[in-house]
Amino acid sequence: MTQPSPGDLHSEVSPHLELGRSGFAATGPVSRALVPTTTVGRTMRRLALILVVIAVVSAAAGSGAAQSTASPCATIDLPTWSPDGQQIAYVGTRAGRRTHPILRAICVANADGTNAEPLPNTTCTRQSCRLDLIDYHTQLFWVKPTLLLYGDNFRIFKIPVGGKPQYLGRQPGSFEHFSIDRAADRVAAGFTDCAQCAGPVTTLGVPSGQRAGRLGGTKVDNVMPSISPDGTRVAFDRHYTDVSHRSPALGIWTARADGSHLRRLERVGAAPLWSPGGDRIAYRAKPPAYSALLLVSPGGSKSTTLVPRGVRAVFGWSPNGEKLAYEDSKNRLRVIDVQTGKVRNLLQLHFAPSAAWSPDSQQLLVNMWPKRHGCFYAMWRVPVDGSRPQLLRHC
Repeated sequence: MTQPSPGDLHSEVSPHLELGRSGFAATGPVSRALVPTTTVGRTMRRLALILVVIAVVSAAAGSGAAQSTASPCATIDLPTWSPDGQQIAYVGTRAGRRTHPILRAICVANADGTNAEPLPNTTCTRQSCRLDLIDYHTQLFWVKPTLLLYGDNFRIFKIPVGGKPQYLGRQPGSFEHFSIDRAADRVAAGFTDCAQCAGPVTTLGVPSGQRAGRLGGTKVDNVMPSISPDGTRVAFDRHYTDVSHRSPALGIWTARADGSHLRRLERVGAAPLWSPGGDRIAYRAKPPAYSALLLVSPGGSKSTTLVPRGVRAVFGWSPNGEKLAYEDSKNRLRVIDVQTGKVRNLLQLHFAPSAAWSPDSQQLLVNMWPKRHGCFYAMWRVPVDGSRPQLLRHC
């Protein structure tokens, strides 16, 4: 079995993730001593034929039952916590085979990964899918007890628990990345850090989808938006679409949610993340190797270095604003206390990791592809105090 690419998760799957087939078999020999005459022989042949037909029908019924009950929640991607921390939601997959087409859904489970069930109206196949879960699931947030927001690299959907998914806003095509304010009543949406993605950042109301503003204009790329906790301002980074410029990067900028008061915050930096308290913005600098992690005041001041080098990815602020989780150049999950600078190693990461903070800031829900060949997920619950991580589910 060959290792698939992240965008082709459906191509192969470990055999034990598929439900087995059930059925009856016609067993037991028919004694030749019971066939003394032609009539009896004909009767026994008919009986044997009936048993074969029963076996075939039963096997087909068993296979159909297996197919109808095969869960789209078998594997895990983009896990996120419920607001009360008692449940998780994630993009689930039943991988495809000739008799079992690929199936995906938004799934909900207990916080330990048990009792997973697909949300109504979210199950997708390649032939029928309002949500583009098959190829381009990118972000999932459980923002209110009865509401999730989901991004498919093109659009944003609001998904009421038990209801039908609906578009958020009427401007698909520019919502590759989005962030949400603390009250979950406004989002800032735009592109990730990509070349030739010129366009503004868009702010939208939730759940109305009404546009509040467009930020940054259309002459440069405005990417990686992060909205302030109160929803009034947005931080993002900018660069020229034409990379032939001697210095294409334009640094970190902020603007009000309606698009006014555009100003540069830092000349060099990328991927800003507004703190939960609203008093700091974390961002990455770009030295020749992996990035440094820095902090700056939204009002403008000299940046302070939190991690001087080796930051591969930043997973976000803890909800209480005390810590940041990140992946270092050695693929380790680490958390740093932003006041003391103390760093703690938590878990060795592998391919395509994601990490989501629990609402109480005490643990991280981590998902990744482990080293095991042909395995597509391993979900861990990782205490940030350094206690032993718990493997919840894996293939």
